[in-house]
Amino acid sequence: MVQALADARFSVEAKAMVAQGLYTGLAQEVSTVIPLKDAVLPDLEPLRQLLNAGWGEELGRYLKVLEVCGNSADEALRKVQIAVRSGTALFAAGHLATDSGTQCFLSIHHGLADEHSLQILARLLQAEDSDSALAQMRQGHGFYEAYVQAQARPEQTAPGGSIPMAPPMTPVRLLQTGRLAFDAQRPRMSLQRTLDVAASNADKHPMATLLACLQRAGVIAEGNTLCSSRDWRPAQQQDAIGMMTGLVPLSLEPLQAPLFPGQTSLEARARRCPAARQALDCCRTSELFINGAAKRGIPASQVMSATFPVGIEIRRTGPAQWFLEIEGPFCDAAGATNLINELADVLMDRSEWND
Repeated sequence: MVQALADARFSVEAKAMVAQGLYTGLAQEVSTVIPLKDAVLPDLEPLRQLLNAGWGEELGRYLKVLEVCGNSADEALRKVQIAVRSGTALFAAGHLATDSGTQCFLSIHHGLADEHSLQILARLLQAEDSDSALAQMRQGHGFYEAYVQAQARPEQTAPGGSIPMAPPMTPVRLLQTGRLAFDAQRPRMSLQRTLDVAASNADKHPMATLLACLQRAGVIAEGNTLCSSRDWRPAQQQDAIGMMTGLVPLSLEPLQAPLFPGQTSLEARARRCPAARQALDCCRTSELFINGAAKRGIPASQVMSATFPVGIEIRRTGPAQWFLEIEGPFCDAAGATNLINELADVLMDRSEWND
């Protein structure tokens, strides 16, 4: 299996995830739960066919179908996650009849897939026309191959005018006694709020307000740059299958433009541009992450591990509604709860920030 990973043609973002897994001995995985029709084959053959179409048989053959009957839904998910994290499979799946119907629990090595890939796979596994679904997976594989080839061209990663001079970046460190203080040995917890925003603010992304609130909240010890993420799929290739999500720096200082604009991932530019490499290192060492890519396929409480100690997600869920989540192994659950409540009130214009 290690040789299959070594021989595969991967994006730069994928190579980083594969290398991390080989170095630490624990592979990062992405997971989801997919509702299925009642008639399910014991070996999940339709899933196997889709994986072969999307990733090729050399990688697809490392699918491990687990027996999860008699387990709870949480236990079934954990089994497939462990199979990938431990390195015994690149893809692991099991199906279980639950009160809400039959579900497929699926985990994939993060070097092979991002959350967007899982969304595509789930949609095609539920499709009525299996031939069309397989054709779409093959097309998605082709899109990914084109993305990998584009990254290999020197002009895509060369330094130059496309990368402006960025201000000095230092990674965000969280206060050890603040409301986001964390202890990696504690269990991760997730706090969520639904935000009903005023109509006048419905079309405004609240990121600037969120970052300003975090600066004033007494949770940051030092640093001016935290980590976010971006899905780099071209607009015309949204069905691409593979790992195409990368890290991007996010400044706490108000800026008129992103720190590293462009249509090429930071991981790809870092190979030839020292400034991009420094920005990427800053991202990786930040203790705070704000998700800017696809929503995770499972609740934060079911994530086995996370690259960053503390994560925040805010995304639109309706015409005038946003979803806010803060998760991490917090030392003070009450303090973290107090913080998200204050953030929610400010973002919904219910109150000014209480310094």
